[in-house]
Amino acid sequence: MTIVERQIHGYRQGHQLLAASAQLPKEDQSVVDRLSDVAGPLRPRERFQPYLTAYPLPSGRCFVVARTWQDLTVARAGCVRTLSLIIPIKDWAEAEGLSSYLNLLNIDRLPNDQDATQVAVRSTPAAPLPPAPGFRGSELLEALFLEEAKPVVVLDAVDPDLIATRLLTALWPSLRRRFAVSTFALSPRKVAGRDFDLVFAPKDARAKFADWNGRKVDGRSAQGNRHPWTSSIVSRVFDQAYPRLLSDSEVGMVGGDDPSIDNAAALRIAMLWDELVGKLDTTPTAALGLLDIANSGKVRGSLALEAIEPSLVDAAHQASATFPEVEAWSFLGALARKLQGRSMPMGRAVAEAVEQLAARAPEGAVALLSQDDPRGVVADLLPRIASGIGSAFTERAQRALLEASPAVLGRLLAQDGPLIGRVAYDRTLIDRVKQVLVQLDAATLDVIALSLLPLLTEDWQIPVAEPLLGRLDGPQLLMELHHLGKVNDFGAVHLSNLVLSSALSTSTKTEVRSVLLSLSNTTRRDDMIARTLIPGVEDARWLVDCDVLDQETVTRMLLNLLRAADDRQFAAMLIDKVVGKRGIDTLTTRAPDLRLRAVSGDALPIATFVQILPHALDGLAGDAKVKLAKHALSRCLGCGFGDDEVGFLASMLSMLGSHLDGAWAAQTGLAKNVDAATASRNMMAFRKAAPPARLRMVMSVAELAHVLRNRHSFDLDEKAVEACAAFMFDAEKVAPGALLEAAGYLLPALLRLRSRPVSLVIAAAFPPIHSELAKADDVPEFFKFIPFMDWDRCKSARHELVNAFMSSSWPPRDLALTACRTNEVARIIRRVAKQHDGEAYIKRIAADIGQLPESCRKAVENAISQLRANPAAKYDPRD
Repeated sequence: MTIVERQIHGYRQGHQLLAASAQLPKEDQSVVDRLSDVAGPLRPRERFQPYLTAYPLPSGRCFVVARTWQDLTVARAGCVRTLSLIIPIKDWAEAEGLSSYLNLLNIDRLPNDQDATQVAVRSTPAAPLPPAPGFRGSELLEALFLEEAKPVVVLDAVDPDLIATRLLTALWPSLRRRFAVSTFALSPRKVAGRDFDLVFAPKDARAKFADWNGRKVDGRSAQGNRHPWTSSIVSRVFDQAYPRLLSDSEVGMVGGDDPSIDNAAALRIAMLWDELVGKLDTTPTAALGLLDIANSGKVRGSLALEAIEPSLVDAAHQASATFPEVEAWSFLGALARKLQGRSMPMGRAVAEAVEQLAARAPEGAVALLSQDDPRGVVADLLPRIASGIGSAFTERAQRALLEASPAVLGRLLAQDGPLIGRVAYDRTLIDRVKQVLVQLDAATLDVIALSLLPLLTEDWQIPVAEPLLGRLDGPQLLMELHHLGKVNDFGAVHLSNLVLSSALSTSTKTEVRSVLLSLSNTTRRDDMIARTLIPGVEDARWLVDCDVLDQETVTRMLLNLLRAADDRQFAAMLIDKVVGKRGIDTLTTRAPDLRLRAVSGDALPIATFVQILPHALDGLAGDAKVKLAKHALSRCLGCGFGDDEVGFLASMLSMLGSHLDGAWAAQTGLAKNVDAATASRNMMAFRKAAPPARLRMVMSVAELAHVLRNRHSFDLDEKAVEACAAFMFDAEKVAPGALLEAAGYLLPALLRLRSRPVSLVIAAAFPPIHSELAKADDVPEFFKFIPFMDWDRCKSARHELVNAFMSSSWPPRDLALTACRTNEVARIIRRVAKQHDGEAYIKRIAADIGQLPESCRKAVENAISQLRANPAAKYDPRD
């Protein structure tokens, strides 16, 4: 018995639930409330017959089967009355016949509240159904089951209720429990976010489905079948009195009671299985298709194969005896793959057939072994194949082995011990083995190595020896290395190197060297020891500490290590406490090429670099010396490196002399990534360089100023500022254009740095700009830091200068120096006097000018005296 709940929906101030024997969960009830209404708006005076709707609820616990009537008792147009049956989904899915449910909906009146009661329904066997007149179901069933899964609308079908009833009855449980259908819809319908699987619509509703993504089927058309199984499933659904898409046995085979399966795919599998079983007696290759289905996981393979196993055994023996050789191998190989893992007589029958066929057609056996075998199916047949070839070893079999791929030949030889002996004394076969050994698997190499490896002592045997050596462990390889030294003093050079390389990969270098040192002292032995050395500190230390080798050999090997080292290894050896002293002494006295390399790169730590550099420079002259000095500057200008850094840098600069690129030096030593202390040190080194190099810096004063301007801040210390000012003072004579450009770069920033000791640079930079302002028709762009509030640009510049000095910590004497260099002492002094606390500042100037040049000092004293004699002069508007 099945307990069925019933609900009535209709119009009452809108479409709503009128009566119910049970209330559903909110989400389920919302779906029933919506789907109980008609799908799509009715046209005026449109009429329709009562229709069925069937769909699962979102919760998955119940299924709804409903009938909807047009409610003409309500004044409002388009109203309906719907009786919905709420059926436990398991009972609905597994029902043999649906009449016990559908009969509850077959009433010839509008349902009322008395119909909304709980009812117990007894399951009934399937009842015969009448045929669906005038309906050709081919296109519908193809769309549902044989083609890409999409929702389907059938337009203008005759008796949609009967068509839907036959289809629902034919479905197996896992499909029926989620199949949604409506026999009347004026637009697409959805449940739980997906389209109904099938809806029926009148012909004139086609436009409502114009943009719909599903399939459209003409319910009255008769189209040809597009699939081989179409006729069969049409007969099962629409012709038989008891519609069934699958029989009980077919449902059991394809798992039709499992809700997770792909139902359309299951139907196609069942139809294909039936088709192949029918062909098996006349077409043995149909067995392959059946095994594919059985192995696909889409059927319960053990049940399916038990019924057809005798026919499969007959097919295997028939193929071995009667098929053409190529076809027979292909068929038996495929059978073996598909039967792997199945314990059944069929597997043994295939193995026997394979052995018989290998004796008859060894080329086919080789071809079968050549195929990919990821699951090891053919490997299981290998003993049978080897037995078949060995039982009738002919010239045909020999040719097959020669033409076999490396893997196939090796696997066959590993199965047959006597074959290894024949190969060892047959140059044709051994040459082939040489070609293929490198590709053989480990087990095959192990078997072959037992008899061949002890005999391999010459270089021409390397193609065979190389893969076999890979089978040896560390102690075995050390024994092989010792063996080669004893037999011919490593006369087989390439083979010896191969063994040495293998030994080093499996044993420690100490163990390998111990074996080599135990042999007689020969040049070849020493060469083998040298090959164990890798450039680096570890091996260099071993070499320096070795008391077995003579010292000349040690020195030669150490130099070779240094030459073979990359920059990092080279540097590491030279700075190592154990190796470094001997290494540096050796390259200093015996290897000028290494000495130069030591200081030409960037790998050495800067302190070691500075230590070695003088030795390297002593041996150089001309361009080489200049190049190395520049390299030293490129390494040292950006960092600290020890004592007397200024002196060292000045000497490198002096070594470059007129070859110095002043702009490059400024960029390298003063760029914003160089810290303030280092940049200050570099500026002092520039100043202390010999005159040719210093002149190059003076000529590049514009570039120097540009680099300083681009620093994060003008953070040079006082001595560095003095050096910078000195360059600018010198540039006044030799590079006035560069000085003007430098002044334009620096002066705007300097005038704002009133807490930094930059006033001496201002004294150097202001005069050329003042001069340029006095004569230029237009002001260059970088001079526009001064707000020209007066037609006299020089006057504005002087005002800016005085304001900066008087609001700064700069020595007043530098303002006096600037005034003297600008030839504007009187005007600048008068401008100071006009400012707040101007008299006090003038007193500070007078007290601070003792260190100025005499001519400048006298000019300042004279201007102060004149101002004090005539105080009104400070109001001169020209100032």
